[in-house]
Amino acid sequence: MEKASRRLYGWLAFFAFIGLTLSLFLNAFNVDPIAITDQTLFHQNTAPIRIVGFFSYFTIWSNILVVYIGVALASGHKLSKYFGTLFATGLIMITVTGLVYNTVLLPAYPPKGWYWLTSALMHLVAPVMYIYLWIKKGPRGFISSARSIQILTIPIIYLGYTVVHGLAIKQWPYKFLDLTSAGFLLWTLSVVVILSFGIALIFVFSKLDQKPIKASLK
Repeated sequence: MEKASRRLYGWLAFFAFIGLTLSLFLNAFNVDPIAITDQTLFHQNTAPIRIVGFFSYFTIWSNILVVYIGVALASGHKLSKYFGTLFATGLIMITVTGLVYNTVLLPAYPPKGWYWLTSALMHLVAPVMYIYLWIKKGPRGFISSARSIQILTIPIIYLGYTVVHGLAIKQWPYKFLDLTSAGFLLWTLSVVVILSFGIALIFVFSKLDQKPIKASLK
């Protein structure tokens, strides 16, 4: 069972990695192009600028973390002292990615061409598989409401990066994080809602984390 569980985490890493690399390829080589009408110095139809934009999305950050978690568990090597926090962070980030994209962004901005495949891998397969494996196979003991700040460190860093990046190039990955258009008050409200949602997820998952499983990963 332990070996089978690790193999499943390996598949999780594989699916997330394929979604990331294929999406990066589509962006870099402008396959199934998306027209850029509001071009600025750092938002143009060039490969370097498209790649910079690619790594500016929360989806990409969360799936990179999923790949790391999956590979770490599948390899069977000794886990780092930071693994527990990263595992919890990955769980929260990929859950937010799946929920926000499929309920808010997908209906408004449905993907086209090959992006349907990359979107499904990163926004559906990765979140569902990660949550399922954690509930059914573990590992346990990494999620606690008392560690909310630690668990949310990477998302907070992402928010800071998004502000600096957005103010510098006048482009924002998501409308609800657009500080210049929304204004400071509305932007702050959006951030508070997002972080509160993350804290709520940590609370709920911490309760589930206390439930025993038949076999855990060691």
